[in-house]
Amino acid sequence: MVKLFSILLLGFLIAPPNEVEKDDNCTLSVEFSNFRSQEGKLFIFIYNYENQYPKNPYKYYSVDKSLVRNSRLLVNINDLSKGKYAISIIDDENSNEDLDRFLGIPTEGYGFSNNVRPMLSMPDYEELIFDLNQKWLKLDLELQYAL
Repeated sequence: MVKLFSILLLGFLIAPPNEVEKDDNCTLSVEFSNFRSQEGKLFIFIYNYENQYPKNPYKYYSVDKSLVRNSRLLVNINDLSKGKYAISIIDDENSNEDLDRFLGIPTEGYGFSNNVRPMLSMPDYEELIFDLNQKWLKLDLELQYAL
């Protein structure tokens, strides 16, 4: 019995379970720029597998744009695991929860990780991937407006 207790105690001291979980939590700070207005919401979509892009994000967030200052907004996304991710964003200026278009051309802002600028279609997932391989990472993403 003493031997079993010693083994359990040794195992607890070597690898406490909470330490393993805490080491994997990362924060992604994203500074968005080039906002056209403070009206509406910013939708942030995060993907960690290609089959999620663009319709089924791993995580998504809605951010009130009243916090935009000097056409910039900083958003901290917590509790992400280390790994490869991609981001797409929509500047929903009229808060209808959709990217409005005129003749197929977006009339509201949009953007992608790595500041990819698509020409006539959605960019490939591979172009958007970035590596979250540290406890804290800052990205700068610029909104794009076609019209």
